[in-house]
Amino acid sequence: MSTVRGTQFSHIPPESSGLSSLLKETATEDNTVIITMVDREWAKPASLLDLFLESFRIGERTKHLLNHLIVVALDNQALRYCRRTHPRCYLHTSSGQKIGSVNPDGLIAGWNKKALVKEILDLGYNMIFTEADVIWLRNPLMHCHPHSSISVACGFSSSDQQHVTAENTGGFFYAKSNEITIDMFKILNVERVVYPSTGNQSFCDIVKREDVIRGLNMQVTYLDDDKFVRFCQPNRQNQSQIATIHASCYDDTKSKVQYLKLLLQDRKM
Repeated sequence: MSTVRGTQFSHIPPESSGLSSLLKETATEDNTVIITMVDREWAKPASLLDLFLESFRIGERTKHLLNHLIVVALDNQALRYCRRTHPRCYLHTSSGQKIGSVNPDGLIAGWNKKALVKEILDLGYNMIFTEADVIWLRNPLMHCHPHSSISVACGFSSSDQQHVTAENTGGFFYAKSNEITIDMFKILNVERVVYPSTGNQSFCDIVKREDVIRGLNMQVTYLDDDKFVRFCQPNRQNQSQIATIHASCYDDTKSKVQYLKLLLQDRKM
């Protein structure tokens, strides 16, 4: 990925100081961090978090990326377990509700996640957001377009962008810290007040909106769904090229753990 200079801000609110320090020690040379989110259901022994971290350890050219990963805990129990398994954990104290353990609602489910993404971009950091029910088989960063403000896995090609749902998202996006992406999240924050029902839009829902994309002149890259796939995606081709696999097609956490565990076991053989 090309080096990208993040937007600089001279005034950092006090509540951001802990996050700012963690971002500084975690970021790559081009100010990029990897973020995932878990709650108590996703962060416990033999959980999705364990499988997620294991995929980094055994994937192709992914182990070093653990140095640039921050696991965001949405409750204290998740934070305690995270600290047992990963050195870079952060409690998102502004989150009033935990992430939906039974059926996560897309890439960014709810306003608390959107607020955290905006905060990270405001601090001048580019970010990879990945759901914790995604396993990384190969380094996906090389597929993120360096000239796009957004690179996102939505389970379709650039010529077929209709009917995006949580089930056909790839659980992965890259956002560059610049005026365009920050303005986009400012718009979404206004909508929080005017249109509260839009809080559960996935990131794929958002980038499909022509009013947002055209209004901001935003360049979006839709990542290849042959490389960013769903576990239940039929007739997966070129498995040697797959970067990530998302368990979005399973409704309950137990099934996600069961099938992702089997996939990782096959991977080790």
